Amino acid sequence: MKRGIYLALALLAGTLLASFLLDDPGRVTLSLHGYLIEMSLPVAVMLLLLVYFVLHLCARLYRARTRNAAARVTAQRERSQQQLARGLIELSAGEWSKSEQSLTRSAYGSAYPMVHYLAAARAAELQGAYQRRDEWLTKALDVAPDERAAVHITRAEMLLRHNQLDAALTVLEQLDATGDQNTRGLTLLARIYRQQGNWQKLKQLEPKLRNSSGVESEAVDAVLAQVHLDRLKAAGAEGQLQNLEQVWREVPKSVSKRADVVVTYAQCAMQCRAWTLAEKTLRELLDEQWAETAVMAYGELANDECTLPDPLHLLHTMEKWLSAHPQNAILLMTCARCCIRNELYGKARSYLEASLGAQPRLETYQMLASLLELSGERETAFKLLNSALMLAVGRKHSLTRLRALRNVERRHGQERRS
Repeated sequence: MKRGIYLALALLAGTLLASFLLDDPGRVTLSLHGYLIEMSLPVAVMLLLLVYFVLHLCARLYRARTRNAAARVTAQRERSQQQLARGLIELSAGEWSKSEQSLTRSAYGSAYPMVHYLAAARAAELQGAYQRRDEWLTKALDVAPDERAAVHITRAEMLLRHNQLDAALTVLEQLDATGDQNTRGLTLLARIYRQQGNWQKLKQLEPKLRNSSGVESEAVDAVLAQVHLDRLKAAGAEGQLQNLEQVWREVPKSVSKRADVVVTYAQCAMQCRAWTLAEKTLRELLDEQWAETAVMAYGELANDECTLPDPLHLLHTMEKWLSAHPQNAILLMTCARCCIRNELYGKARSYLEASLGAQPRLETYQMLASLLELSGERETAFKLLNSALMLAVGRKHSLTRLRALRNVERRHGQERRS
């Protein structure tokens, strides 16, 4: 509408100007590089208008072409996104071959082709097509070289799934050398070092793990604790107390306070026949923090091989703890073990019965049944073992017909005797 009004006004102005200049239209002279161009004013005006309209038309055509190209790109990206969604759904549904085709077919023209290739690599991995998996990972790195962390970590995870530790370690160390390592990569590195028992490398990695924003200090302690547990167990298996103490001195302070690590150290000291050291370690731990695993380990000292100077000292110590934990089934059972070690059989039976009353355990049933059998109470011991089997199975089988048959036979026997 506005363009029509402007055009009408322009025609009206041109008509008025032409009528005004009809007698003397005027002339326009242009001098360009020695050439002289002359024309009337109306012709010059018409030429300017013609140039304007040509330029305007060219601009419109260029904008239309640009819009069409953008529309094609947008449509292609929408199709790629739809294929990506379809491929991911097929991947989750277990249709790995279809998923791989959908993902790779739609990668060209996608805004994020790396995502397509990474998902396609997982689909190929699930099919056992490891060569195609590596090809898709390589293409993912080619289209997004700045996102090498995602590609390398994906490759490392797939290698670890097949227990290829050395290959995964090479990939992660290459990523670490480029400075693009992230929290997930550090966690995988720590996992590999732990599985390989490479304590020195893990120790060098510890500061990075603790400074990583995505890793909690408790998780780092758990990883380090597992390594030190393995080292302690290996030193204990050697039976050399000197080696065990050397390994214990290398345990970080944050890890040495963990109950599982302290208990393992004490058990390894028992393997080295360092009974006094084991007793002191477990006693100090239980005085600071209560741990049932430590209580059970303390009870292991009540054996015939232990050469502590005063076996009753164990019982007195545990009975002090019993005043603070009177209903602890494991502590009661451990007290019974110490009583048996000191030939206090009546007191041991009382502790075992109290332990079963607090919490029935198979080990407690077995210990009490053995004690009663040695005391000559075989029938009671048999009943206890039957109760232990019921606890292990989870229910008592009904034998109503057999019980009724036994009652009938018993009555017939009484009648014959009478």
